[in-house]
Amino acid sequence: MRADRKTKAPQPGQGTPGQGTPGQGTPGQGTPGQGAPVQRAPGQRAPVRQGRRTAWRVSGRRVVVICAVLSAAVFAVFVIHERIAGDILKNTPFSLAYADRAGNLLRAFPAADGQYRIRTRLADFPPGFAEAILLQEDRFFYAHPGVNPAALVRAARETWVRKSRRMGASTITMQVVRLAYDIRTDTVPGKLRQIGAALLMDLCHSKKRILEAYLNLAPVGGNIEGFQAGSWYYFGKPAAKLDLSEILLLAVLPQDPVDRRPRAGTVPDETLAARNALFESWLADHPEDAGVRADLALPVRALCSFPFTAPHFTERAARQSRQRPDAQESRSGRQSGIARRNQAAGQAGGIVRTTLDLGMQRTAERELSRWIERNRAIGVSNGALLVADRETMEIRAAVGSAFWSDDSISGQVDGTLAKRSPGSTLKPFIYALALDRGLLHPATMLKDTPTGFNEYTPDNYRGDFAGPVSAQKALTDSRNIPAIALARDLASGSGVARTDDLYGLLERAGIAGLKGRDHYGLSIVLGSAEVTMNELVGLYGALANEGTYREPEIFPPVEHALSATGKGENSSARPVALFSDEAAFITLRMLESNELPVASRSRTVADIPVAFKTGTSIGFKDAWCAAIAGPFVMAVWIGNFDGQGNTAFIGRSMAAPLLFNLADALLSGLPPEQRSVSELYPDNVSRVNVCPVSGALPGSDCPRTVSTWYIPGVSPIATCRIHRAINIDVRTGYRTDRPEGPDVVREVREFWPSDLLALFAEAGLPRLVPPPYAPGTSGSDARRAGFPPDIISPLSNTTYVLRAGSESRRTLVLHAAADADATELFWFADSVFIGRAAPGQKLFWNPSAGTHLVTAVDSNGRTSSVKITVSAGE
Repeated sequence: MRADRKTKAPQPGQGTPGQGTPGQGTPGQGTPGQGAPVQRAPGQRAPVRQGRRTAWRVSGRRVVVICAVLSAAVFAVFVIHERIAGDILKNTPFSLAYADRAGNLLRAFPAADGQYRIRTRLADFPPGFAEAILLQEDRFFYAHPGVNPAALVRAARETWVRKSRRMGASTITMQVVRLAYDIRTDTVPGKLRQIGAALLMDLCHSKKRILEAYLNLAPVGGNIEGFQAGSWYYFGKPAAKLDLSEILLLAVLPQDPVDRRPRAGTVPDETLAARNALFESWLADHPEDAGVRADLALPVRALCSFPFTAPHFTERAARQSRQRPDAQESRSGRQSGIARRNQAAGQAGGIVRTTLDLGMQRTAERELSRWIERNRAIGVSNGALLVADRETMEIRAAVGSAFWSDDSISGQVDGTLAKRSPGSTLKPFIYALALDRGLLHPATMLKDTPTGFNEYTPDNYRGDFAGPVSAQKALTDSRNIPAIALARDLASGSGVARTDDLYGLLERAGIAGLKGRDHYGLSIVLGSAEVTMNELVGLYGALANEGTYREPEIFPPVEHALSATGKGENSSARPVALFSDEAAFITLRMLESNELPVASRSRTVADIPVAFKTGTSIGFKDAWCAAIAGPFVMAVWIGNFDGQGNTAFIGRSMAAPLLFNLADALLSGLPPEQRSVSELYPDNVSRVNVCPVSGALPGSDCPRTVSTWYIPGVSPIATCRIHRAINIDVRTGYRTDRPEGPDVVREVREFWPSDLLALFAEAGLPRLVPPPYAPGTSGSDARRAGFPPDIISPLSNTTYVLRAGSESRRTLVLHAAADADATELFWFADSVFIGRAAPGQKLFWNPSAGTHLVTAVDSNGRTSSVKITVSAGE
């Protein structure tokens, strides 16, 4: 278009092409108000359209500006967030690593990708470690923005322009990007991506955080990454304890981890040369370390292996770490705080501190190995041990099998967590419950006589019966009949909930895998309910902790991660009261009286009492011993994981000596002031004098007394009825009520029940039976002083099913023991006379279906009754 071209202005009434008048003329033509077409110069835009386009253009610019501002703001927020809370290593898996309570590494597990990495804070590396790394890898780390431009130019010229040699220019930030994000850098696009990511990382993260990431990711040979893992692998100690020569050796490995990595016992010359060269550079800034030059001349001993200690214990720790917290619900619905804490520690990496004591662990392993070798000739090849601190219930030593790598004994099975029959090791808890129920005190006389319990007729291990025996002796001798009788009384006591028996105690303690109460019956006393060694130690810990059960812990109450994890949370495991403090205290004193299973103990610890109980399972499959010794609660098991029995597997002769060897070894290793535990008497425990024969409070006729523990207001307070002073007519030999005189003497005689007299006679120890009254007479004091009949059969509150068929299936046996002065027993059913029999003699009865009250009356009129139910079977 030329500039001097003139355009005639439109006249009124004329239209211009492209314009029109609203309401008039042809669309697109006309003058406003007239509809005539309006003329417009070529290229001249309509005013309305041009305004719209201008408005859109302005709005577009505003949108672009706003988007740019928002993007910048979002990016700034992202950068700020990353600098404050971002974690470069959040997607990097780390090893689960566990140390003992002093920080000694027990074992490290490979991470999910098969690499060994132990996450460690920068502050946990020794002084000078980071400086040595920067001196070797990136001297301008704190000066550049993640990328060193000069180094990049120099490397590009040598590698791609001159092609003289392949030269690297990666900064520590660029190496972290490659390792953390798995970026391939052997191509130009990959290298450019690495450079961009490094610039962004330097912007988003502090130099300290980037350097810490490098220390955890740097390859140091094989599948070992990170300098903490390398320190343990090559030198067997944490990075914090490395000396300068060891630091410098580790620092040169990432440049060539394949060729420079040490092999077992040797270090390549190339590695030593690189270390020495780095040392010369180090001396430029640290001339005071010139004396280290002599250390560089010494041979380097590289271990090239991680510690592998307490494998069963560390496997257990790793399983707990891998489990989801919400799967850690206990039987009572409590979530394990230990599990939640340790899971977090495992995810974050680092070395998790456990409760194990490495010295005690080695002692336990040594004692078990020696015992196995000593008894291998009699078929002993496997065993397990567990030791816990009695105050905290933290596990100090755990040996799951004799030999981890021995497949012939299934050595990788953890015997501390395997369900086994505990034999008689649960009997102390029956006595503790009986103490709380007021059924006995340590000197109470219990009967160890042949007894049937419904269809269950147990005997003792040796097949003998002791007759009258004190509760304390019955427990330490592991007498079955008294324990089962107590268990029956606990389960059927009037007005007392059934949860106060042994089954209820195990249920409250959270013993896993229990079947229904009726599945076990009274056989639970002898070990039919299987428990783990871990659970058994927890139960014995209740005896040592005022009757309160706590599960043995493998992690301390507050997590002490040695590296990246810091503090964890407290365990939420809630203690459970199983019995009273008084019952726990007295039961421990009873167990301390147990006869030693060894000829002698170590002189340094012989005065420290050991409260222990042994157990042998049916079929000689398990030999047990559990104990409280000084500051320890411990258990020992000898057996075979496949359940094969061996007559040598007897708790007292096989497990107990090993436990005492272990206890003495552990106690001897403690300072003298830590070997014993001072116990305070519970407020409601005292001592009382009792008759040593009957265990009852002494009467005026008891010849002597002994002192025993007693719970006032709870323990039984009956007076002795064994010793009785009677008058005897010396002319006839009969008992008389006439006063003393020339023909009457007064003597103290023992009045034993008939079943016990029979046992005395069988043992060749007959008792002098008190003389009867003259025929046709009955003493005035007979009813008052003697024992009422003790009905042995039928059992009280029991249902009997009588089946059709032979006579034996339709009859019940009536059997009772009676006082020594009773000559005959009279049996009644619902006040209907059945028959008579001598004390200890059995009488047979054909009952009808229904409920019956069976009564026995002795010749002196003393009575006892039991209620039974009879039903007719097919």
